[in-house]
Amino acid sequence: MLRRHVRMLINLRWAFALLLVLMAFACEWLAEPAPNWSTSLLLAFSLLILINVLSQLRLRSTLAVDHDELFLQLLFDLVVLTWLFRESGGSSNPFITYYLVPLAVAASTLAWRQTYCLALLMLSAYGALFCWPSPVAQNPWPWHSYEGHLLGMWANFGISAGLLVFFLSRMHQRLRAQEQHHIEQQRQQLLRDQALALGSLAATAVHDLATPIATLTLLAEELDGVSTDLRADVQAQLQRCRSILAELREQAQHPELLPEQPLAQLMEHIVAPLRESFASKKIMLTVSSPSTALAMPWKAQQVISNALKNALEAPATEVFIKASTNAVHFSCEIRDNGPGFTQAMLTAAHEQRLEPYASQKPDGLGLGLCLALITLDELGGSLSLSNDAGAVVSITLPLPLASK
Repeated sequence: MLRRHVRMLINLRWAFALLLVLMAFACEWLAEPAPNWSTSLLLAFSLLILINVLSQLRLRSTLAVDHDELFLQLLFDLVVLTWLFRESGGSSNPFITYYLVPLAVAASTLAWRQTYCLALLMLSAYGALFCWPSPVAQNPWPWHSYEGHLLGMWANFGISAGLLVFFLSRMHQRLRAQEQHHIEQQRQQLLRDQALALGSLAATAVHDLATPIATLTLLAEELDGVSTDLRADVQAQLQRCRSILAELREQAQHPELLPEQPLAQLMEHIVAPLRESFASKKIMLTVSSPSTALAMPWKAQQVISNALKNALEAPATEVFIKASTNAVHFSCEIRDNGPGFTQAMLTAAHEQRLEPYASQKPDGLGLGLCLALITLDELGGSLSLSNDAGAVVSITLPLPLASK
């Protein structure tokens, strides 16, 4: 923050130096006598340029800029401005209000003690110009005449108005940026809170479901009067439940990345279990750069698997999956030939709304989209929903993938 204010101070010094140079050219253009560039005035001007160059070199260092350093910079401006004003007309210089510029910088950045100290020093310096005669007898500056002074006041008003508009607009932009940053922090905190709540709920569910599933597995083996196929189907579904719970426990204990594997193999690993569960549906998988090795967190795989499962549970007969990678992103597009998403789901995805929605499935909880958004946001990815002759889900993840 202070480094940015020092950089702004440097730019103001360059602007003031340019103003002095333009002033000399204006005198020539108006056929006025050239101002008396005395040795003392040239020395003050050279010192201003030198300190500005040194300040720019200082900003290249990694050392932090503190309030005391900024206060010393403003004190230097006070000394040089007083020196320049004394050599260019003294208290009658119409640009004397430039004193207020470093004071405004101090008021917006420094502690009140330093600001009041600088204000008193500036008031004393301005008063000293009344008692410290200006050496202009031989070749006075243009504003020593009445008309020249009025012209200088007009120019000073234009410069002051420009500086006022510039700094107020910059301040407005910074305030808006800070407000947006605050809103983003609140959103991130909401994500963390909801993820924590859902994580606690999932941990409780894993613990509570383990015993009933084990009991049902034993009971399924002792079923009488049912067909062998039905018994096998029940046992397969219970085994799938146990596998999911085991994966949840494993991911909680070891959240690191899974080993690298070719993209085609990785996608087939995600799709294969669903091919068996939805044998009546046609699933077509297309992988660009299938030999590209990729390590993907388990939670990211779950997002893709859940999106694919939702497409298969929709009243669609075909599901198309396209996975690809480039230098910076992994992307996966899942589309089906079903009726598409409801407007409520499209709006929730577009607004990144983290709340349950009305599920189209009779036994749905409406948490799938919320969980996917939380997971992808945590991984730095994104999810978008659209309708194009069916539902389209686009998932994007940055590379390299990292487990968080």
